[in-house]
Amino acid sequence: MIIENQAVEQDGADPICAHKIEIYCPNCSKDVDEAELFNKTCNDCGTSLENPEQHVAVAVTSVPVIGITW
Repeated sequence: MIIENQAVEQDGADPICAHKIEIYCPNCSKDVDEAELFNKTCNDCGTSLENPEQHVAVAVTSVPVIGITW
């Protein structure tokens, strides 16, 4: 299962970066779907999904440094 979230700017608070979360079975490393997460059991190997493996990718942008070096 892949969950993608777009960046969100908040008034008076730090913005939330765009990020993607991939959820896998901790035993067989196969992608799980919503039904498997709801039932907390992997359909492929039968392992509990109480603590699924998650990979998080955060979109990072840089702010250019403004300055003059003499």
